[in-house]
Amino acid sequence: MVFHNKAYDRLQNLWMRWGIPQEDVYYAIENDLLRTCVWLPLRYMERGVIHNRKFIFEQHEPKQGFMAVRPEDFYRVCSTGRAKLRIFRSIEEEGHILRMAYEPPQPAIMVRIGDLVVLQEDRKKFEETYNLGNGNTLVFPAKTGVEGDFHFSNDYRHVKLEGKEYHLGDVQARVVEQLHDAARSRQPWVHGKTLIYESGSRAVRVRDIFKHKRDWRSLITSNDRGYYRLNVPLHETENDPADGAIHAQQNENRHKRHSQNAC
Repeated sequence: MVFHNKAYDRLQNLWMRWGIPQEDVYYAIENDLLRTCVWLPLRYMERGVIHNRKFIFEQHEPKQGFMAVRPEDFYRVCSTGRAKLRIFRSIEEEGHILRMAYEPPQPAIMVRIGDLVVLQEDRKKFEETYNLGNGNTLVFPAKTGVEGDFHFSNDYRHVKLEGKEYHLGDVQARVVEQLHDAARSRQPWVHGKTLIYESGSRAVRVRDIFKHKRDWRSLITSNDRGYYRLNVPLHETENDPADGAIHAQQNENRHKRHSQNAC
């Protein structure tokens, strides 16, 4: 049976359909020119928007269905073959972010390249924008990852803060990416155990992850109570993690330890 009007296409089929290199398709996605989605099983989510690099919470809601994958997360999936994702873009409301709630704790989903799809509306928009089918030569605008004094590559392996460059390993880069996501939200502080777990490290302490980076404290700062943040300027009201956020992350860490012990 042949379906001529499918609601979505598997990502790996598109470069063959368009007759262009796979690298060009990946480049378009990484630079936010083509949207990819993944199916999200039922999760309890926080909906909000990003304003002045902060996550502004609007409401809690249960969600199930296709969610848009952020370009930086797509890069992680491509680089390692898979990645655990917790934050998505809404496909229903432009500019809205959906992230998994900390209370009750929600497990991240493992996403592989074969899980990614392009919805029909996104495919058609991309085909019209780049006139695919007539020469199939794509010309993309350049993209830079710059926010104030913080510069970052798509995979966070190369970052620069206040003019100082840092070259990071995979695990170190995943820690910095988590902290950058947090810096854009209403809660820039992240517990060290959360950073270690989400980065896939077996280290006991965050400093063990950066033991070969003597200057890592210039990039990441701690409140000496187990919480870390990216060393970028914060608003006065964000000097310390809120008590509610501390309890939420502690509960999540306890839940993760319980799940691991049960396995």
